[in-house]
Amino acid sequence: MESIYKPKTEKVVSVWNALSEYQKELYPDGMNRFVDTDLDIMEAMGFDGNTTEFDKLLESVDVAQLSSPKDIPVRSFVPYKLGVKPKIIPIPQKASRFQCIQRVLARKTEQQQRNIDVKLRYNRHKYMKKKQDLESSHDLVPFKEMLLILRFYEPFKYKPGRRLGHPKFNQEFYVLSSQYLTELKDKIYCHCDSGPFYEISENPKQKPSEPSSQSGFFFITDTFYNDLRDASNKDYSSVIQKWAERQGLIGELTSKSMEETRFGDLKFRLGYPQVYQHQGNCEHLFVVSDCRLLAATDILSRARYPWLNCYGFSRDVPCNICGHCQAQFVVHNSNRHIFDPAYVCETCLNTYHYVDGQKIGEFNLYEYSQTLMRTNDEPMAPSCSQTNTS
Repeated sequence: MESIYKPKTEKVVSVWNALSEYQKELYPDGMNRFVDTDLDIMEAMGFDGNTTEFDKLLESVDVAQLSSPKDIPVRSFVPYKLGVKPKIIPIPQKASRFQCIQRVLARKTEQQQRNIDVKLRYNRHKYMKKKQDLESSHDLVPFKEMLLILRFYEPFKYKPGRRLGHPKFNQEFYVLSSQYLTELKDKIYCHCDSGPFYEISENPKQKPSEPSSQSGFFFITDTFYNDLRDASNKDYSSVIQKWAERQGLIGELTSKSMEETRFGDLKFRLGYPQVYQHQGNCEHLFVVSDCRLLAATDILSRARYPWLNCYGFSRDVPCNICGHCQAQFVVHNSNRHIFDPAYVCETCLNTYHYVDGQKIGEFNLYEYSQTLMRTNDEPMAPSCSQTNTS
């Protein structure tokens, strides 16, 4: 595949080989622990308990020897002493009747609102709180594992002859080299996994359909890693491999089992686009942005990996009728709408398309699943039950 899409980096990362090279540097001469204390350094340098020579070595490399009496003294930086905030005097109630005061207050309110709007417009990412859980067991040892950072992007429809913009960021995961690919696949969020979405215009209150098959694959460096844990899962890669054989320019493509492959078994280029496909034709581009040793500042509980570090979210899709509630349905081929498709909330759907539960006009109705990921501390958009549409 690299013969079609030329890579910009030459180095191919082999995770297990990289871990082995790091181990040789961190644990020289067969040491089974990380070189941290002075005793470890003495042992690694072969002083054999001779502290006199080791102390002389420390004195010769002391950082204090770099200083000189001619050095310009550095003033300590104390932010709170740089300036004093002016004391704000509250505006008397009698003065608020003057137009000049009213204009100043209105201008200040508009500026504050503009700052809020700009912040909401560009703050499209949310980072999860990275803190060590005291109740969970710390069963990971720093520098004994490789940590991979994978960034996934939102799926998009490709149209021939149309230039695509930059892919939109969706999720970023931290995974361990000893984990299987299926562990990450089960953590990836996509609204397509909530489907399939059938036509429900005759009965919009019917229960959602059962989730479809969990078939899918990761395509990494000319290899398909298929999820075949369940007997009903399908091998999507077989059709693509047959097509690639007829092309003659793509090269040989192989396939392996996702549930039997660890991240340490992978070989890839940092930043090179890979593919995650599921639910038939839902494709996500993703890249391995970093591959490094697990540090002491990382989460040291294996149960918390794969760790969702960050995710992106777009604005809620408002109802095309009221413009205030969050859309919950998609209306297609309607003879009463100026939009096709039209996104409507539950209240507007019932009042505009139904009378006493009976369908009005001709249209197709589907459930609409937002592509947003929510956390407990994130505010939700107003729902139909929380607003007054009268």
